[in-house]
Amino acid sequence: MGIRRFAFDHVKWPLRHADSLARLSNLPGIRQAGRKLLFADGTNLSYIPINEGLNVPPGVVAPTGIVEHFIREACHHVIIRRCPCRSANGCREYDPGFGCTFLGSGARQVDEGIARHVTMEESLAHFREATRLGLVTAIGSFKADAIALGVKDSGRLMTVCHCCPCCCVSTGLHLAEPRARGVMVKLEGVEVEVGDGCTACGACVEACIFRQMRLDGDRAVVGPECKGCGRCASACRQGVITISIDNPAYVEECIARIGSAVDVT
Repeated sequence: MGIRRFAFDHVKWPLRHADSLARLSNLPGIRQAGRKLLFADGTNLSYIPINEGLNVPPGVVAPTGIVEHFIREACHHVIIRRCPCRSANGCREYDPGFGCTFLGSGARQVDEGIARHVTMEESLAHFREATRLGLVTAIGSFKADAIALGVKDSGRLMTVCHCCPCCCVSTGLHLAEPRARGVMVKLEGVEVEVGDGCTACGACVEACIFRQMRLDGDRAVVGPECKGCGRCASACRQGVITISIDNPAYVEECIARIGSAVDVT
């Protein structure tokens, strides 16, 4: 067994303790080291809202089209054999064997003991299955993934994570230092609103892994660092939380932003 595969199988502490790891990022020395790791090479990720009630302008492609665009453009595709976050935390809600996807020429360097090298069609099917299962996909550039997978050029490796709300390392993001929290960028034009009929039941507060939903009197309120993932709307018992996109050019803008940081062709 290679060193890379051994580490992938056995180094679990950071993934089990996302909150503690995020808190450590506030310490001066660790903050500086983390910034070199997290913010180099245009690191940024965006969640793709999965809520079925998502409102987009007429005739405009749904957000899932952003992921499908990059999958179709990519010269190489791999699917990790299992999700490190779900495996480390012993996830009981979602299959730990359902792994993340990585795209681009850098994906060719990923150890076959860690990932399956697949076709474009298999990659598309995997993404659609993730959506069907209720996993929320985050897409973008993340240098830490390239380091973990042994890929030399992070600008040639795109991350497509399929995240559950219970185990993902991003559940601790709200405790991290400000610039670390900014790594997750809300999709262009996404608006999350709480409409009339809210009963302040708190379901959305519990569902938000970024701690951006709170109760104010008799209704829920969306916080300023909302990432637009759509989990709150899916959890809303009254169906009054809406996720909408008013910008018809949001797909092109998102593709341009992410594409400027990582080349999958």
